[in-house]
Amino acid sequence: MRKIAFILLSLVFVNCSIDSDSQPPTQTSAKWSLIQAIGGVAGSNMVYSQNQINWTFNEVNATLIVEHNTAGVSDALDPGTYDYSIQTIANDDFLFIDDVEYGSIVITGNRFIINQNIASDGSIITDKFEYRFAR
Repeated sequence: MRKIAFILLSLVFVNCSIDSDSQPPTQTSAKWSLIQAIGGVAGSNMVYSQNQINWTFNEVNATLIVEHNTAGVSDALDPGTYDYSIQTIANDDFLFIDDVEYGSIVITGNRFIINQNIASDGSIITDKFEYRFAR
């Protein structure tokens, strides 16, 4: 159920048309801008401007496109296209990128958080990152 809620809350519907016979299938995607990365071994707190680093999730083909729009700015994932999935484990949602667990996820309105300090096996890790995104 949480997976369905994630999809409904996070997706923006584009290319909609009343005349569906003459249009290609509706694409569903959600674009998020990384605004803050907190944690790591050094306990860093990096703040980013809207649209410096964007993640676009495409539900139709289960791909994630990461774009860095400012030279020299990087965090989380390198620019590129990745496969992703969301799995609900013990009532929490986890993001998997290229079949590797990336972190727990929470979406609240226009905010999206990936917390790498919480693993799907229930363990707590203290030197990973929390990534905060906004629309």
